[in-house]
Amino acid sequence: MLAGIAAPLVAIPLALPAAAGTINNPLTVTGTVRCTIGSAESLLISGGGESHGATVGVGGRFSTVFGNPQLPSTATVQVRCDVLGKRTYRSTNFLLYRPQSGQTLVVTLAA
Repeated sequence: MLAGIAAPLVAIPLALPAAAGTINNPLTVTGTVRCTIGSAESLLISGGGESHGATVGVGGRFSTVFGNPQLPSTATVQVRCDVLGKRTYRSTNFLLYRPQSGQTLVVTLAA
């Protein structure tokens, strides 16, 4: 008769399940913004548990990257509109979500 020593089996996971922690899942928000009065200079987008700013370029174009937003959510945009040399701030909202076509959400904003 052979006698053996029983050792417990231990499973070591090679990867954590998706729900186990933060996943780096960036979302680029890009598009155009215009002010009803004045010129758009910069903006701050808050949504999905993150806030990111961007300068506004030629034609009102902007782009910013959210690192790992909680989606879907309502994003609030604070737009700096300069009117005759004075800074004014206007707000608008949009739905922050991940489009089926990839990692870039294109929006058109008016403030």
